[in-house]
Amino acid sequence: MTDAEFALFHLQRALWDPVDTRRLGSLVPDLHYRVNGEVYRFSGGKTLRRFVQEPELWCGLLRDPVNGERFWPSTRSPRVWFTGGFYFFSSDSTRDRFVDDPLRYEVRRAI
Repeated sequence: MTDAEFALFHLQRALWDPVDTRRLGSLVPDLHYRVNGEVYRFSGGKTLRRFVQEPELWCGLLRDPVNGERFWPSTRSPRVWFTGGFYFFSSDSTRDRFVDDPLRYEVRRAI
């Protein structure tokens, strides 16, 4: 079951470009990017490229896919690339558990 506060946090920004919050994100799949399984939408290629360079600066509050802990990622956060985007983790131990069995912990959201 989804934590209601966490869901509302993501819903309120689901359609806005996370880099340029004055603009709506596009529904065009080429302007989407995933972090921890969540889909981020961008108004154009320029903001998408900025996001991809440093997603931890723009993605906001995340949930560790292994232990469910909510955290704000930083440049030092453990991370792994898996099926189209980065997964960030609250600790090295949860990253290691994810790497051992990624399909168990993968988060898939419909685009």
